[in-house]
Amino acid sequence: MADEDKLRVCHELVVSGQLADDPNVPAVSFGMFRSWCAYGFAGDPRQVWLATTDGGVPLGCYWLELPERDNKANGFLYPLVGLASRRQGIGTALVAHAAAQAGQAGRSLLMSNSQVGAPGADFAAAVGARTGLRDARRTVEVGPALQARLTDLRAAAEPHAAGYATVRWTGTTPDELVGQVCALYSALADAPHDEAFEPSTWDADRLRKADQRVVIQGSRSYSVARVHEASGQLAALTQIIVDPEIDGWAFQELTAVTRQHRGHRLGLLVKVAMLDWLAECEPQIRTIITYNAVQNEHIIAVNADLGFQVNDHFDAFELDVAAAMKLEAEACAH
Repeated sequence: MADEDKLRVCHELVVSGQLADDPNVPAVSFGMFRSWCAYGFAGDPRQVWLATTDGGVPLGCYWLELPERDNKANGFLYPLVGLASRRQGIGTALVAHAAAQAGQAGRSLLMSNSQVGAPGADFAAAVGARTGLRDARRTVEVGPALQARLTDLRAAAEPHAAGYATVRWTGTTPDELVGQVCALYSALADAPHDEAFEPSTWDADRLRKADQRVVIQGSRSYSVARVHEASGQLAALTQIIVDPEIDGWAFQELTAVTRQHRGHRLGLLVKVAMLDWLAECEPQIRTIITYNAVQNEHIIAVNADLGFQVNDHFDAFELDVAAAMKLEAEACAH
């Protein structure tokens, strides 16, 4: 079976489990799934493994990211077992197999996440994974009520942002802005994160790989920034992607403000400008989705002002590689 065919089988497993695993959002498209497997978020490719019966019937799969620049002690693991094959020890075997791959690469910790209350959370607890940071997923419904809210929010915030102008672009980052966009991505380092997680460092190569991920997805990307007119520095940035395979939904990526420019309502203003722009360019969008750590009080306040409401919660999980490698043997012993 060709790699593309195997990826499609894995994607079909994801889609078939959507109602059980994550029913409140649409399933990931194949284009998005394929690009995440190839590039991760920041250019680190993922191993993808498919488990089948001797007759070739798909049982489950996992994707494992082994970062090459940061988080060199960690592996990011996402196992999935087909609905018909659950509670038969397959998930445990997948995690043990992935741990062996991570161990060979010199990693000591596996990291993952799952929706609170979903089958994945129960499985993580069963294999002994430790709970880490909690994220909240929020959505906002696009329509006249939102547009009316934006007018008032903009009027209240603009007096705090004198001396900052709005710039925007579609698609890949303009060459002249690459360095400054990297600085904004790096500004996320002080966002809440688990102790064992090392925030990514950004340079032109990594940014271009992140841009390429979106291109391979076949998605349309939108970026809105605020520039400090006196210095010419980009001070704030928000980005959204629209996947043409997922009708009516848009996906928030980063929103960041550099430390020296915080306190001017710039995070709110770039998001307001983005929502106005999307209403113009993507009028079919009805729902926008975003994720934030529950400790990230500032961006949560911004999203609350915009009308985002909690859709679900997700917990991070950690499992020592050494312990995970023993799981299959322990299961067999019982």
